[in-house]
Amino acid sequence: MPQGLTFVINPESETASVDLFQRAIADINRLLLGASYAIRREKSAKHWVIRELHSSAPTITVDSLIGDHEVIAVTHQGIKAITDGTDRPPRFFTEQELKNLKRMRRLFRGKDRASSITVIGDAAEPAEIKKDISEKVDKILTTGYSNLGSLEGWLDAVNLHRSPTFTVWERISRAPVRCAFRNEPDWKEKVKGLLERRVRVRGNIHYFVNGVPRSVSNIAELQDATPDPDLPKAHFGAIPDQEAARDPVAFLKSIRGMESE
Repeated sequence: MPQGLTFVINPESETASVDLFQRAIADINRLLLGASYAIRREKSAKHWVIRELHSSAPTITVDSLIGDHEVIAVTHQGIKAITDGTDRPPRFFTEQELKNLKRMRRLFRGKDRASSITVIGDAAEPAEIKKDISEKVDKILTTGYSNLGSLEGWLDAVNLHRSPTFTVWERISRAPVRCAFRNEPDWKEKVKGLLERRVRVRGNIHYFVNGVPRSVSNIAELQDATPDPDLPKAHFGAIPDQEAARDPVAFLKSIRGMESE
């Protein structure tokens, strides 16, 4: 039975400052919320509690009030893969979650800094976040490719602060893809009007090296793609390629080079 996720803050000096502890707590919370959103579309911080706190080296064990141990396992395994040096994003690690992990480099700077953060889970070996975490994350963020195209999914979250964005849960990868749009009143109203609807986004799509879309920039078009129940269903042969006709999702995954689940 999983027993939560433990973070051990190993200070560079003999003791850890309150400031270092507070920064570490904030970064841990950000990681958990990012994983919860990617897996469950859950944004509430109230589901996470500190179950244990030790003082020898500041040791924080967090757990889920709703028994969501998948998020714990995914977070631990993803951190382990990244700190081991992969160039592929772990499952459910979005572009934003990778940036959340990269942000932890601040814990290894300044007068009161950590020498490492040990992450202990139930199923895998401990992971060690060190001062090279920025380089480890950049190994993933700087690979991949981009091209002009379109994707479809459900428009879920809108952020209108500074550079406005919205999130689309893409149909093929089932990943949340952050889309940047123009900071103009007409665009803001259009995006808000399509909230929780299936949409088609056309623009410059950025992919991870494994074919999973990570973000969209320079959006040229945003359309409502909600299926019309009154339209006739496509018949066999409507899609020229037989493989695409049998399973369009699997076909598009093969085009992107994505591994089938």
